[in-house]
Amino acid sequence: MKTLALTLLCVVAAAQARSTGSNSARWSRAEAGAAPSLVHLRLAVFTSGLLNTCAGSIIDQRWLLTSASCISPARFIWSRFGAVDVIRPELVLETSTASINVHPNYNATTGANNIALVSLNRNVELSDNVNVTVLASEGAELPSSGSFYAYGQNEAGGPGEQLRGIDVEIQSGEDGAIVASIEASAFDIGAPLIVDGVQYGILVDPASGTFLNPALYRGWIEETAGISLPGGDSASDEDSSSDEDSSSSSSESDSESSEEVDAVKFVN
Repeated sequence: MKTLALTLLCVVAAAQARSTGSNSARWSRAEAGAAPSLVHLRLAVFTSGLLNTCAGSIIDQRWLLTSASCISPARFIWSRFGAVDVIRPELVLETSTASINVHPNYNATTGANNIALVSLNRNVELSDNVNVTVLASEGAELPSSGSFYAYGQNEAGGPGEQLRGIDVEIQSGEDGAIVASIEASAFDIGAPLIVDGVQYGILVDPASGTFLNPALYRGWIEETAGISLPGGDSASDEDSSSDEDSSSSSSESDSESSEEVDAVKFVN
């Protein structure tokens, strides 16, 4: 009887897991260095003062890339770098709204142009666990699979604190979007989709696994941040090197202007 009862219990549990569509078993704890460009973002919401959680990526030692829906209501942002456990990150920086650059055509209702940049008050020191990602070049071939890293949510429904990873299948969506086979949490909005060190997406809809394609916004990113982005492949890297040589004076000017602005920003 005990054996029969145990068997029935296992069958019921399996059926419940299938009925909920849960894929939590596919997630696994990640080790240090698994997602070096991923940044955990904790922010104080401007309208209420309450805390919210989302994510972003390092695209330059002075710039983070994320979604507008992640940080547009922020008053202050605490960026945690190299955080396998968000309680013990390698580095924490604090910035204010003056550091937030939301795309000028972002539409919160439709979700159009859901992309934003955050400038940092200093260069982030790079390590095996903290590093810059390369954005895919426009028109780069989309990989069919990859791994996605985030912090998810805990059993109580709050933001998770442990870095986790999951293997995903990737395909093109509508209007240039990218879709991955994943059920993420609202706390993972803004997290990057990275394959072999190249970022192909920014999570904007965790329920459907929809990512915005940042390659379509390379021009806006470079103009806003005053940086020159390397491409997502060798050919693009060579082209970028030539562009850097021909525009070095303008880049230096942009950098100096950025440093003047950073000098008056609130820094922890």
